[in-house]
Amino acid sequence: MAKTKKQTFLLAHYFDRTLSQADIVFLDKDYKELLRTNQLTIPQVDTLKLMLWSKREEVCCGPYINLSFFEISNRIYSDLVLIEAAQKLFTDHSIRTIRLNMSNKGGNDIIVIDKTGNEVLGEAFNTATSFFQIKFRTEIKKFEERTAGFVAFNRSALDDSNKYFLDRQLKKYPNVTPIICEI
Repeated sequence: MAKTKKQTFLLAHYFDRTLSQADIVFLDKDYKELLRTNQLTIPQVDTLKLMLWSKREEVCCGPYINLSFFEISNRIYSDLVLIEAAQKLFTDHSIRTIRLNMSNKGGNDIIVIDKTGNEVLGEAFNTATSFFQIKFRTEIKKFEERTAGFVAFNRSALDDSNKYFLDRQLKKYPNVTPIICEI
């Protein structure tokens, strides 16, 4: 008997099509409403059991179901960077539409169609300060052959060392625009 794939994301309809600025407003509202109403109950157990629970037990939190807390927390913070980056791209850059891809799918995280009809690709991530340089280096290398692109990430990853690193990287890749998100 074939295994049936479980639904894991309640807002997938926003991530399977091209979105307008109005769509991004609705996505942000729907996402935050699910975070508010679909809350997680954390078991009161000892540390090792809690750690195992967070990595193994399928739970429901925000827009995610049937995944571990560990996986959900990674996805939520990546999604929040994507949503804020989309809002910034509409307000601060001249774009017509955007397509957002969830982090567990291949391809680019962000595909923008600018006002002139050109496609501009982007990447997005949320990371700890200690992993910022590794993650940023991996993402920015995807733009070596491109004339333009975006890399969105969480501001909280930028300590002094990472700010210096970011400045050096952006000089090597002047065609890449950073989108710094307040996540």
